[in-house]
Amino acid sequence: MLNLRANAPTPFLDRREMLRVGGLGLAGVTLPMLLGPTAQASTAAKPAKNSKSFGKAKNCSSLYLSPGPAQLDTYDPKPDAPDDIRGEFGTIQTNLPGVRFSELLPKSAKWMHKSALVRSMWHEHNDHGRGTYWMVTGYPYLGSVPDVNSMSRADMPHIGACLAKLAPGAGPLPAWAMVPHRMDVAGGRRAGQFAGSLGPKYDPLLPGGNPNDDDFKLDHLPLSANQPAEVVKRRLGLVDQLNAQSTALNELAMSQTIKDSQAKAVGVLSSDAVRKAVDLSAAPKAERERYGRNLFGQSVMLGRRLLDAGTRLVQVNWQRSQGVDGFAWDTHWNNFAAHKEYLVPPFDLAFDALMTDLDKTGQLEETLVVVASEFGRSPKITKSNAGREHWPECFSVLFAGGGIKGGQVYGKSDKIAGRPAENPMTPADFVATIYHCLGIDPAGEIHDQANRPISLSKGAPVMALVE
Repeated sequence: MLNLRANAPTPFLDRREMLRVGGLGLAGVTLPMLLGPTAQASTAAKPAKNSKSFGKAKNCSSLYLSPGPAQLDTYDPKPDAPDDIRGEFGTIQTNLPGVRFSELLPKSAKWMHKSALVRSMWHEHNDHGRGTYWMVTGYPYLGSVPDVNSMSRADMPHIGACLAKLAPGAGPLPAWAMVPHRMDVAGGRRAGQFAGSLGPKYDPLLPGGNPNDDDFKLDHLPLSANQPAEVVKRRLGLVDQLNAQSTALNELAMSQTIKDSQAKAVGVLSSDAVRKAVDLSAAPKAERERYGRNLFGQSVMLGRRLLDAGTRLVQVNWQRSQGVDGFAWDTHWNNFAAHKEYLVPPFDLAFDALMTDLDKTGQLEETLVVVASEFGRSPKITKSNAGREHWPECFSVLFAGGGIKGGQVYGKSDKIAGRPAENPMTPADFVATIYHCLGIDPAGEIHDQANRPISLSKGAPVMALVE
């Protein structure tokens, strides 16, 4: 069995290369954003025996807090630790007896009865790119740190891409999306955030833009709720004309592929569900404010709407542009001011709004909610600038909703939240647990573009977390 990984140096995927592999169209139209994968039968998607939790989640909202919150200042405070470990914040009691959060999470604390908190996540990669790759694919990246900032079709596929191929669901929308953008990184596009070896057909929907804008629309082809389908078709007709003039496409035998893609795009763009999902301007003002009028809060709201419209998995990425000096959760300095003023409160507000809406409508029972990041922050505070450094050796993730047994803490960190003390959990197990809840056997396999088999996961679902 072949286990692909993105460890081979590959050039950055520019427009020409993406066109060559079928990832981009012309005239600024990003085709993978518009295309839903064709459903394919797979033994991996069959229900597991004697497990009520298998496949209980019809969809998944993943809140990815890149580049890594401080576990001591959020989910795993250590009030009895020394001052240079404990930090500035007090703690509050959650609605689960004996479990305390940072005082910055009052809204999240009331959802602990329906959440499963893992305080013993760990891995060995101390940089953002390789840490992210491990958390979203379940496989370590064996190449260099610079290489991981260049996407390659040799990459292992993202969880969402595997879901798109094995169990995409119905409807016009792609099976998975990243909202509002991929995780930004200087000088490249971080590996693991697309379909990799599965090919462009299974790449994510990328809405782009800023969902917090009053008149938010998709970047590439605006989809307002009142946009007539005829206008969409005329725009695609213009793209057809450009394609007809492109000798490059003829030389690359891509014309028919793009024509077929555009035909599918018409269906997507003509869908009332799609147009309404992305038209946040039509949402009640009070609803938008509940999620927080900021980039992350509105992205979480957009993600929920995309799930309602038929997308099965949405990963909401915290962007570096939302935070102190543009570094967001990467708090190498001013950790406490950043967590208190710019980071934790907006997350807390958006998480509460999402959980409230899902719970009120009964959708929480069939929607898996995940809060994760590539790693945590160091227990030891950097004295010179009140910062915390990268720390993959121990951090926290949270599960709630479809398939998850709420009201529990799994695993335990040591006295300073520096190492797992009980039940360590790896990224492979983390990914396997998500697959399990979504109805995909993590022990199964998937086939790449060359029909080579790839193991979905080398881990196993943490059965203590699921119902």
